[in-house]
Amino acid sequence: FPPPPSSSTALAPPPGCSPPSLSPTAMSSSEPRPRPAASFSGDLPEDALYEVLLRIPAKELCRLRAVCPAWRALTSDPPFVAAHMSRHRTAAPLLAIAYRDDSEVNGVAISDLSGNVVRRIPVTGYEIVMVNQSGDAVRRISSKDEHDSIRVVRSRLDLVCFHWNVYSRTFWVLNPVTGATLDLPMGHSKELEHELEVQGRKWGCHVEWCAFGKVSSTREYKALRICSIRDRQVCEVITFDDTNHGSWRRKQDPPSRICTGLQMRCVVVDEVVYFLMDFHYTYFETGVIAIEPGSIASFNLEKEEWGVLPGPEQVKRFVQENKKYSYSQLELQLSLAELNGCLVVVHNIHKVSMDLWFLTDFEKGIWVKKYSLPSHVARLFWYPFLMLDDGRIFFSGMDGLEGLLTGGKEGEGFLQSYDPRNDTYADELELRDPRSIGIYTGSVLSL
Repeated sequence: FPPPPSSSTALAPPPGCSPPSLSPTAMSSSEPRPRPAASFSGDLPEDALYEVLLRIPAKELCRLRAVCPAWRALTSDPPFVAAHMSRHRTAAPLLAIAYRDDSEVNGVAISDLSGNVVRRIPVTGYEIVMVNQSGDAVRRISSKDEHDSIRVVRSRLDLVCFHWNVYSRTFWVLNPVTGATLDLPMGHSKELEHELEVQGRKWGCHVEWCAFGKVSSTREYKALRICSIRDRQVCEVITFDDTNHGSWRRKQDPPSRICTGLQMRCVVVDEVVYFLMDFHYTYFETGVIAIEPGSIASFNLEKEEWGVLPGPEQVKRFVQENKKYSYSQLELQLSLAELNGCLVVVHNIHKVSMDLWFLTDFEKGIWVKKYSLPSHVARLFWYPFLMLDDGRIFFSGMDGLEGLLTGGKEGEGFLQSYDPRNDTYADELELRDPRSIGIYTGSVLSL
């Protein structure tokens, strides 16, 4: 952020640019208590200075850091940053967006919703040496030779998770504050490795998807990985932080075939991973609806257990009550989203309406259709991404089928806000790949 204009005097420090020291008594009992990061002296009461700085939005506070080193030290102090985040819980979030520059350097850009980049963090490419049974190198694969690019996994964390498009078997975790990256193990759990060896298919396990979340009770980060062995899906879990990782642990297989891939059919809400269940797969194979349309498989990252959640009743009966639609069409119409901390089933009836079903009671499986958006919102490859407290909904999308098939080239994707209160659009942000975007929950003051 640029420094403030010279005419700004609202928070000018006393002569000599030496604000007073801070006292813990200035803190609310519910907020972290910062310790002075530098020696202060001056005429402004210390509690007043602290409260004033704490009330200022993060973007403007970054500009005020240029006032003097003491203010920069204070506003960069982790306890102050934590207190500021606690005070500004309703502030618009930041985005984590993958980029690749002209020199083919890949990285993650932390940006606001208007596209103003706060920080770019380049990531190191990979070089993989493949060996034969004798240990001799037989092939080298590198991100540069493959012209590979990264894809950010959709999550809402203070860490950013990504994988490479060409070499997608391994997932990385980036700490935007330090710039450090951690690669999760490429191998499988001991139990799955043994199972594959017994079946003679040691290399026949394909990674389909990986979801990331944080367990609130233990503050542990966990990743859930879904792999396929022929027509069977298997599940593994790993616990990690931003500097160390453990090993993959074999877990129970999904309750039925679940939807993976890039069509927004997996979402993490709090510490639960949700997948749309693939009702059309069994229908295509047998001609019988064995899984009700809209059904959802849930994986609790804390308990590390699977569950099944019925979808909205109207979604289940949609094809039966609307004979002009088929089950294959219904499959393309459904996706999942996390809006305002709620699980949402999105039923996008293209060029007709987009219904947003919010899960209001998990235990009872109660769904409420809070929005039925008009036909011009029900576009192909439009997915709800974010909802702000003022009611605006941000959609990620592509410019038609071409953007989907080409993997999202420069300018083909976008993030656009829609206000259902007055049926207006605004704030279109061009994206290289709208499927490669996450929400960064850390503070701009830490970057």
